[in-house]
Amino acid sequence: MAVLGVVIAAGMWRAGFLRRAGNASLDPSDDAIARALRQARGDSSPAILDSTELKSRWTPEVKGFDVSDLTPARRETFVAFANAQRCTCGCGYTLAGCRTYDPSCPVSGPRVRALLDSVRTGRHSSAPGALRKPSRGG
Repeated sequence: MAVLGVVIAAGMWRAGFLRRAGNASLDPSDDAIARALRQARGDSSPAILDSTELKSRWTPEVKGFDVSDLTPARRETFVAFANAQRCTCGCGYTLAGCRTYDPSCPVSGPRVRALLDSVRTGRHSSAPGALRKPSRGG
């Protein structure tokens, strides 16, 4: 009976059941993350984004920050700067992307707050063509 238990356990180990239970396979690939994000957005297109493209994707708003007091031009400047600067937490996203996918990030929050304050006071302004523009796809 003990031998049978060992054989079953070894078979389950080879099939991955016990390894998954032991957290050995909880590190998903960028491809799996991209597929999951597409499914969450309801995007059924088969095209796979590489992680750099995904992390650089234009984000039309910066989640968690009230910009209702900004003029349309300053709001555009704020969003453009947030889409042009990378978060330094290690996620690889732009500041706007990081706030979308991890609104609790302790690095992007203060950086976006400082950026918003500087846009409000006019310290951050854009020269024509100096900032990133949204792509046609979004």
